Amino acid sequence: MATMPVEVVSAERHVLTAEATELYARSVEGEIGILPGHQPALVALETAPLRVRTADGVEHRIAVHQGLLFVGTDRVIVLADVAELADNIDEQRARARLTHLERRLAEQEDAVLRASLRKQQLRLEVASGWTSQD
Repeated sequence: MATMPVEVVSAERHVLTAEATELYARSVEGEIGILPGHQPALVALETAPLRVRTADGVEHRIAVHQGLLFVGTDRVIVLADVAELADNIDEQRARARLTHLERRLAEQEDAVLRASLRKQQLRLEVASGWTSQD
């Protein structure tokens, strides 16, 4: 089975290094799937789930809050503003933050609040195991 080295890095830390058989992300232009041997590309990422399936069949779900996906001839690198593995997301904290943001948005519309709301929704989506790509 062919694999490709994948690294996921955020501004704060190194999130994942793996030999992967496939990677799925949402670019600003739509969904994208990367398999070993993919043509080189540089893709802007949305705030959305990232899925990486490793050679041993494990699927890593990662909440990516914007960034870039670099597909080179010898590796794939995701550079994200923020990236969190599903197992590292505190669901209780994300739910509380989501509720707070929903209350504030009910009082006034604000683009920054709406973006924060989307980030909390993504964190809960990834932590629960569901992604919009399923």
